[in-house]
Amino acid sequence: MVFRKALSRKVLPPIAAVFAVAGNAAQADWQLDGSASSFFYVTNKAAAVSEVNSFSGLSGSISDAGAATLSIDLATVDTAIDIRNQRMRDIVFQVAQFPKAEVSVTVDVEAMKAMKAGIGSTGSYPVSVSLHGVKAEMTADLQVIKLDATTLQVQLARPLIVAADKFGLAAGVEELRTVANLPSITPNVVVDFTLVYRE
Repeated sequence: MVFRKALSRKVLPPIAAVFAVAGNAAQADWQLDGSASSFFYVTNKAAAVSEVNSFSGLSGSISDAGAATLSIDLATVDTAIDIRNQRMRDIVFQVAQFPKAEVSVTVDVEAMKAMKAGIGSTGSYPVSVSLHGVKAEMTADLQVIKLDATTLQVQLARPLIVAADKFGLAAGVEELRTVANLPSITPNVVVDFTLVYRE
């Protein structure tokens, strides 16, 4: 399998080390192509209204040591409405204090390079997430496909549900509900993404 499916902390690299690798392109074997990648999340409000939001500021890498990372610039949130974008930045994400979300997962680099074009691998993997000052581990079902000799695509095999309270965002969501004068906002969002890394 391309991604190592082990929950042991001995397998997952320390968060600090992962971030250091992500910030040093010289150590990275593959770089995330932000223009070819996408990251969406779906919100629900007033008990019946669902909306698709996205982030355009995506970056990351896969290092020679096997640390695959994704960095999300939270200020690039796009809800299709300017005032709502501002409220998400200022009230929910508080980007002045917490500008980015960071995601990491361990990669078997040799297996990845050995994959043939068009061949994919699907499985359930441990993922480390740092968001709003909180670091937590989640499990994601990922599909990894070698598109060609120098291009790797990573996407969710099924959508991922993220709870606001797990990352200290529940209070911001409630404040947003009050400011927007809404009867309710569901505190959980459904996440989906497709990431393209190029060697």
